[in-house]
Formats: sequence, C-alpha cells, structure tokens
Amino acid sequence: MVPIGFYCDPDGIEQNAMDQLQQYAKREHITAIRAFTDIHYCAEKALPVGVAFKTNDHVYPLITGKDIGCGVMYLRIGKENWIKPFDKNEHFRALEFTHQKMTDDGLGGGNHFLSIEEDDNAVYIICHTGTRDRGIALYQQCLQLTRDYSRESGRQVEYVHKDFLQQEFISYYNATLQFGYERRKDFCIKTLIFLQNANYVTADKQAIRKDYLLARYNQLPDNGKLYGTPYRLEDSIHNHIRFNGNEILHRKGSTELMASKTVVVPFSMSRGSLLVQAANGQEAAAALHSCAHGAGRRLSRFDAMKYWKTVLKEKQRKQYREQFSELLNRSGDFPHGYIQEFDFAYKDASDLLAYQPYLKKVTQTRPVVTIKFTEI
Repeated sequence: MVPIGFYCDPDGIEQNAMDQLQQYAKREHITAIRAFTDIHYCAEKALPVGVAFKTNDHVYPLITGKDIGCGVMYLRIGKENWIKPFDKNEHFRALEFTHQKMTDDGLGGGNHFLSIEEDDNAVYIICHTGTRDRGIALYQQCLQLTRDYSRESGRQVEYVHKDFLQQEFISYYNATLQFGYERRKDFCIKTLIFLQNANYVTADKQAIRKDYLLARYNQLPDNGKLYGTPYRLEDSIHNHIRFNGNEILHRKGSTELMASKTVVVPFSMSRGSLLVQAANGQEAAAALHSCAHGAGRRLSRFDAMKYWKTVLKEKQRKQYREQFSELLNRSGDFPHGYIQEFDFAYKDASDLLAYQPYLKKVTQTRPVVTIKFTEI
C-alpha cells in the first residue's frame, strides 16, 4: 500500500470512505494518493470523492464515473459595471426559464448549479456542470477498454496499460474535457447577456443579437469585453484523467490547480464559494496539483431530507423559506434537489485552508441567487 497523503483530518473521515481509500491505496500501479478536506464515501465506485492519485504507465479509466469532465467556471464582472442589485421577484423565474435554453442537454442534477454570487468588489456568475451525455458515452468506451484489456491480460482488472490506448482515444478524451469547458462557458456568457438585457450591467444593448441563446461562444477570449461589459473567465475541472507523458493524474472530485490560475471551491448554495490559487508550487506539487472541490457532503441526499423533516425545527425551516422564497413551488415547498444542497448537508469548510496550506484565498463570495437540479 502506498502512503496516503492526508490534506484533511484523517480522524474526521467517515469509516466507509476511509475503508475505500485504504483499499484503493493497495491497488496495483498507484504511486501516490492524496485525500482532501471534502473526502466522502461514494456508493457508486470503489474510490471516495475528494481524492487524487498518480500512476506512471497504467490508467484507471473508470474512476471518474460517468460525469467525466465536470468542473466549475466563474465569470467576473467588476461592480463598477453593475447597475443595481438582482431582483429575485422580477427576474428569478425568467432566468430559470432562460437557462434551460442555453445548452442542448441542460445543467444536470445533483450538486450542479448556475449561480450569481458577489463580494465587495465584483459579481460572479458561477457554473458547475459536466459533459452530460457525451461523458456517459465516453464512460462506455472506458468500460469497453477495461474489458478488452482484461481479456488480453487473462484476468479481470480495472486498469489499462497506457500503450493499450490509441491516440484517437486520448484525443477524444481531451476533446470531451474541452466540450465541458465550452458548455460551462455558454452558461456563463449567456447569463451575462441575460443580465445585460435586464439592465443589471452596463452594456450596449442595441448590439446584442436577438438569438443569443442559439449562438455558441466558445471562441470568445477568457478576458475581454462583450457588448461593452468587461469580464474575466476562469475554469477548473475536478473529474478527469490527465495524460502527462510518464505521469498520469487521476482526479475524482478534486480540483486541478495550475500556476497563477484561480479556481472556485463551492461551499453550498446558502454559503457561497471560496476562490483560491496555489500559493506554494512545491507544496501544490506534493498535493498532486490538486485541492478540495467543495466543502464536502456531511449528509447523503437521503439523510439531508431526513434531517430537514425530523431534525430542523419549524422555525429553522421557516428561515430557509424566507431566505430562498423564490425557490418555493406553488405548494410552498422546496423541491428536494434544493433541500439536499442547503448548508446543513455540507461540512464546515473552516478547515479547508488549514489543511491545504499551499492554497491562497483570493476572495469569498456571498450567494445572490442559485439555479440547480434541472434536466432537459
């Protein structure tokens, strides 16, 4: 078993997740493995969420599950270009309806979201989503690869030697990651245009194309102006494999860190997000250029519903209804997908920087409005 690098409190890891982690550390060809503050049990796969590991000449193509290429992008607008606070009563439903037309296959369920958040100096459009059907199709290819390699090896394995992979597969894998980036970019850019049309940011509204929801914006620069509004985009992914010559990095729910790049670590829809950079290159390298991709679930989705119904007092539930009144349905209830993402379902994130000292805080945002759990 390779030594496990803990960038979290080992005593705070739930036993079933620790069991998964220790079993995976015994697997063949793994040369380094790291666990981060958001580590939690994954019922679908043998590896917990919140882990990164390294191999040299073998690939574990199934570890990410079907959500290959999932990540988080933010678009920053300086408050000098912001005209007025977002009016939930006037525009939440319109934004919720409009975002369903921004891409062909939707935002996705679970913890995927599209949000508007802010700090004292800027407003952030943040999108957490993946590659959807294309990622599922790629996973099926990965599954077939392991079956074919197992057949050639004469025994059942979950890995593939890198020489078994054709360049066509690696190119398609990387193109799928790029596809996820482009999907997140469409959500962020089109949300900016929605805000421009609704007079929230300074813009040349006359220049905005009427059919902007049908357009693709993947060729726009990550820093620039759109219809007169300056913006900055940065993206990160946390569910993928990186083929870097003799070093192959696997990340399952751990965010990729790159020098001088800012990444988003979402806390919860009622707590906002943390934006960080790698402050120490050597320490980041020791952490496999990875960090937590969120606060980490404290309660499963089933247990979150149970907590909502049996542990919270009615006074506390009322406070949530007042804070997120725009999310209530006609019966005055929250859809389950929102309840499962409230702050009580997630870990306290105060130890995120303490256990990952190679991270530098850029800013922490406050939530303004969140859209999530949509399928098309």
